[in-house]
Amino acid sequence: MTKEKSCGAVIYRTVNGQRQYFLLLNKKNDAKGHWGFPKGHVEGTENEFETASREILEETGMLVVFCGTDRMVSHYSPKPRVEKDAVYFLATVRNNQTVKLQKEEVAEYRWCNFSDAVNLLTFDKDILQKFERSFSHKSENDVDNEK
Repeated sequence: MTKEKSCGAVIYRTVNGQRQYFLLLNKKNDAKGHWGFPKGHVEGTENEFETASREILEETGMLVVFCGTDRMVSHYSPKPRVEKDAVYFLATVRNNQTVKLQKEEVAEYRWCNFSDAVNLLTFDKDILQKFERSFSHKSENDVDNEK
């Protein structure tokens, strides 16, 4: 059995008091046509935050700020005899950075409200729902103060 690990983030921003989530439409390999969060494979001796930061920058051109150390893991089998963990952190962007998509891997992106994001996501809807519930357990100012 082969084990794989990817790291990324559920990225949000607040516009006019409303939270929006960042989604990518993948166009590479098995992920082609699927909406999801930016993420990618761990390289070398990277820790999970380093991998997530690098992958987000490569795929979107954005620098993110992680909101604490909470992480959510999606465990699945992308193909026979392969088990994969996708680790996600909650992150935000500052100052409306310009998105520069990695054309080889990403077809398009969208900022969506929670409802639209859940409907658009192909996988990991439960990850988004868990992070969204975390906002109801603490105010957004508390989340912003963790940055």
